[in-house]
Amino acid sequence: MTYVHQSDCDELRVILCLEFDPQAEPEDVAALKSAIVDSSHTLHSVETTGAFDFMTEVAAPDLGWFNRWWKGLANLIANVVSRCEKSFVCRRFVRRPKDENALWVRWADELKRVDHSLVDKVVAEGDYVRVYSQGQSWLLHATMHSLFQRLSGSQFIQLHRSIIVRNGFIDRLVHENSHWVARLRDGTSERVAKSHVNETLKMAHLPMTEDHSSNVRRLVDSQTHR
Repeated sequence: MTYVHQSDCDELRVILCLEFDPQAEPEDVAALKSAIVDSSHTLHSVETTGAFDFMTEVAAPDLGWFNRWWKGLANLIANVVSRCEKSFVCRRFVRRPKDENALWVRWADELKRVDHSLVDKVVAEGDYVRVYSQGQSWLLHATMHSLFQRLSGSQFIQLHRSIIVRNGFIDRLVHENSHWVARLRDGTSERVAKSHVNETLKMAHLPMTEDHSSNVRRLVDSQTHR
C-alpha cells in the first residue's frame, strides 16, 4: 500500500523543457545534452516524445547561478533549440510505501515517525487531526475515519466522532449524570458517545494479557453505576 505525501519545495529547482530544431546537427544536439547532464547540479534528464524532446531538473544553488549557467549554454541553445520553457518547482507530491505500524508527522523541516504504540490520542481540528504522543502533538491532514482505519483496532477506541484514544491512555471510566466519561492519563476528560458506550465498556473489561499489561491501571468506577 502507498500514500502520497505533499511538501513545499524549499530549494530552487528548475524544470527545463527543450524542443530541438529538426534541422539541427546531431553533434550539436548531443553537445547540449552532455553539457546539461554533466552539470553537477543536474538531478536527472530524460529524452521524450511529444511537445518536447528533452527535459531536465536542475537543483540551482540560487537564481544568480542558474542565470549564469544558462547564459553559458547560450551558443549551444541557439544552434539546436527551437522552443524552450522553464518552470520553477513549488510543491512536490511523493508517493511513499505506507507504513502500517506508524504515522508520519511534520516536525519542523522533517518528517517524524510516530509508532502506533506511542500515540496517546487523536483529536479532530477542522480539516486536520492533532496527534498526541508523550507530551507532544502534531497536526496531520487526514480525517478521523482514515486515521482510525490506519491505527490498530485492538489498541485504540473512538470515544466520539472527534477523539480517538489508545486503550492504555484511559485511566478510568466514570458514570456520572447519565453519561460515561473517560478520565485520560493527561488529566483531561472526554464524554463517551452513546453509540460507543458498549464498545468502550467491552474494551475496559478485556482480560489482562502480556499484550495488554497496561490495562492494570484502567479502572471502571462501578460504584457510581448502580
